[in-house]
Amino acid sequence: MKDSRLVEIGLLVVIAALVALGAVPFLHFLAAHRPLGTVMLSVAIAATVVMIRRAYVPSSPTVRADVTKAVAYCVAAILALITIDWAPHWAIRAAIIFDIITIAKRPGAAEE
Repeated sequence: MKDSRLVEIGLLVVIAALVALGAVPFLHFLAAHRPLGTVMLSVAIAATVVMIRRAYVPSSPTVRADVTKAVAYCVAAILALITIDWAPHWAIRAAIIFDIITIAKRPGAAEE
């Protein structure tokens, strides 16, 4: 069986590259259209709160990493909402990098 962590890490690297290339123009767009940006980021915050609730499975061996990853995305969305014109792309990048690290450290299917 393949280790799905490699595919997940690869996809997150692609997302990180897209964020690095397009985050600033996208955030400038949101700053120029604040009502739209507020709605979009509010939906993102609500989605990450649901993600946190779903990540909390006490019986899971990776519950701590899964919840921490979800909280990191939620914090990034909150920071983007609060600081929409202060270019918070660094927060989004940090969340993605943290996600890559937690995936890499998660036990593989063979180790479980």
